[in-house]
Amino acid sequence: MFNFVLRFFERNPRLKKLFPKIVRINDQNELELVMDNESLTQHAINVMHSLGAAVESLDESDMFNSVLIHIGKSHVNRNIKPSMILKLWPALDYGLKQMLLAEYTKEVAAAWKKVFYFMVHQMKVGMENKGPYMYEKFPSGVI
Repeated sequence: MFNFVLRFFERNPRLKKLFPKIVRINDQNELELVMDNESLTQHAINVMHSLGAAVESLDESDMFNSVLIHIGKSHVNRNIKPSMILKLWPALDYGLKQMLLAEYTKEVAAAWKKVFYFMVHQMKVGMENKGPYMYEKFPSGVI
């Protein structure tokens, strides 16, 4: 699953600068292509633990929403925007395909995408410091 983070950076190289503990900056203040693999691995583990905590609380909607809102709030100080998190979907989709193989059907992919968009929405609520039940419309065709 670690590959999904590498895939994310391959598709979104400009977002590397938002990860100063993972990406190196040289003496000319330029972004280097080399990443700190240990820090990258740790961040990937943290992301997966956060996603795991959220998914484990699916049956408890208040807890699920609270976890996601908290995750969103934790990204505000890093200047992360919901539009940036949405860019994670293609890489996460890739990682899920790699892990689930033949079990990752079109239906399973569609279900994960819906969950992902819901999670991003709730994170956005946290980023914007709104209450937990201020729902907006999802992008067309998501739900």
